[in-house]
Amino acid sequence: MRIVIIGGVAAGAKAAAKAKRVNPDLEIIVFQDEAEVAYSACGLPYLIGGTITDQNKLVIRKAEDFAKDGIQVNTGRRVVALDAANRRMRVRNLQDQSEESIAYDRLIVATGALPIVPQVAGIDLDGVLTLRKIGDLARFKAIFETRRPQRAVIIGAGYIGMELAEAFHELNIQTTIVEKFPRVLPKFDPEMAQLVHDQLVERHVDLMLGDGLGKLQGENGRVIAVVTESGKVIPADLVVIAIGVRPNTELAVAAGITLGKTGAIAVDTRMETSIPGVFAAGDCAETIDRVSGQPVWMPLGDIANLQGRVAGANAAGGNAQFPGVFGTAIFKVFDLNVATTGLSEQAARALGFDPVSVLIRRGDRARYYPGGREVTIKLIADRRDGRLLGAQVIGPGKADKMIDIAATALLGKLTCQDLENADLAYSPPFSPVLSPMVMAAGALSSRLSGVAD
Repeated sequence: MRIVIIGGVAAGAKAAAKAKRVNPDLEIIVFQDEAEVAYSACGLPYLIGGTITDQNKLVIRKAEDFAKDGIQVNTGRRVVALDAANRRMRVRNLQDQSEESIAYDRLIVATGALPIVPQVAGIDLDGVLTLRKIGDLARFKAIFETRRPQRAVIIGAGYIGMELAEAFHELNIQTTIVEKFPRVLPKFDPEMAQLVHDQLVERHVDLMLGDGLGKLQGENGRVIAVVTESGKVIPADLVVIAIGVRPNTELAVAAGITLGKTGAIAVDTRMETSIPGVFAAGDCAETIDRVSGQPVWMPLGDIANLQGRVAGANAAGGNAQFPGVFGTAIFKVFDLNVATTGLSEQAARALGFDPVSVLIRRGDRARYYPGGREVTIKLIADRRDGRLLGAQVIGPGKADKMIDIAATALLGKLTCQDLENADLAYSPPFSPVLSPMVMAAGALSSRLSGVAD
């Protein structure tokens, strides 16, 4: 049996490896239009900023590494047409533009996501970039070497925008962030997003909120300024479009594969699409929010790996399940670690829950032990039964540890009363005697019972 996988990076590469482990006798072929098949896209901002100095360190496995396991990887090959009825596809060699027809028995679509690029005047000027693939690094490198930019404008105040703001700061590039929403990090609750806002201002990142990209001005083919929708002009040697991504579904749609409510490919818990024998995983696929039960699309690297593993197992004849996600995510911006899981308070209310929340600030070690750092925790529960709905953690302290506790509590469908009695590890170098997350759960439990915090 032949399994063909369209796409690599996270979901496709993981699916190939898992399928081969489930059934070593399978013929597995991967088509990837990039030069690298498996790499960490999440590390790209750190390479730009100089925290990571060797691009090769982002590469997880090369085509020859897969070949040792009997997996055929074809880089620089793009699938341009898919005939699901006859189980065939047309593949183009991007080097010489030749094409060939390939048959398959089962198929995994892992085509990922594409940057959203607004069609405004000047968008094709030199110096206007996006950051999504490892191949994008060459364009950044060329700009740094030829123009030595002093002023950058980032369009969008999401995760990538925040990480690039820090990277440019490390390169002594004066940076302005333009965000159409009235605050940074629109998916966070306002009082938590304000913490990041203050950090950016403290580090001299200029913020232009509630204003969008109008057009780009150029000179001799190069970008020289951003003009916002309100008419403000911001000089720029470098502009990065970071307003988000969209699922790459054109191939799937043309083949008759059904999309879900989010616009990504609809799949069941086995990651199988509307066409039997065709699976989808990663940033092109929809999933279920495990708190609300609603379809969601969350293009995150860890989710892509988890989905790829399930799709690969099932394409190889297994019966694995992917139950959905909580949307747990974390990133770093300057001194702050910024994390979230589950629903924000505003999202919970919009979905029909009756949310109640608490916000606390605590140190992440015993108060007398040196080196402790503060974290701010917002914990959200449903007023009706105390069930945890979500958490946000921001601060220089151990936000990763706190958010993982909260994500595990969501997995167990715990109430805040359950969590306030959690038996978590304690020793002065590692934690206060009561974990900040336990303290937050206790405060939330008191609020729900009507007892003063």
